[in-house]
Amino acid sequence: MASWRIALLPLALVGSALVFSACNEPDTSFQTSPSVLVLMGTTTGSVVLDSQESPPPPQNPPANWRFDFGSATFSHLDNGTPSIQFVMQVTARPGAGLELWLTRDSDNHTVARWTGGSSTVYSGTVCFQLVTVSKTEALPLTPGKYSLTADFIDAETGVIASRKVAVTNQPPVSALPPPSPTSDLFSIVYACPKGN
Repeated sequence: MASWRIALLPLALVGSALVFSACNEPDTSFQTSPSVLVLMGTTTGSVVLDSQESPPPPQNPPANWRFDFGSATFSHLDNGTPSIQFVMQVTARPGAGLELWLTRDSDNHTVARWTGGSSTVYSGTVCFQLVTVSKTEALPLTPGKYSLTADFIDAETGVIASRKVAVTNQPPVSALPPPSPTSDLFSIVYACPKGN
């Protein structure tokens, strides 16, 4: 009987190790978006809060571009950190910057504008997230409806293409202070949750 128990002991230890490792998978919430890195060459942008500027109106892309803005959703990273998730279908040509404008519908005020990167030749889906609330700071969001405008812009000729969609779900309202001038809130582009 004792030898039978001893023989099963290694199997029990292996099983325990597998359970332990499965329960302690590394947190991948803060992995940056691979599709944005390929499209724009960066996963970090500059952010302007409470901008007095307004986003450009919708504009169709030229014949050698494609730009379909699938969705913008108040969501969260895998670890529960509040975010906005974006899904786009893009066929792009080199040299254009990307702008993202989060506006409040009630007064058309620009809450935040993200700008960054330079496009490459790209064709496919782009899925990414921007964090809206950290442990110490939060975008100044209030209850209500919001819209997101995304545009590709040429430094010399202006807007190449622009799309606007309503942001679905309720905004994460927080009592935390707005981001400081040196904050990276809303500036780093993260990957979409697993399965998206």
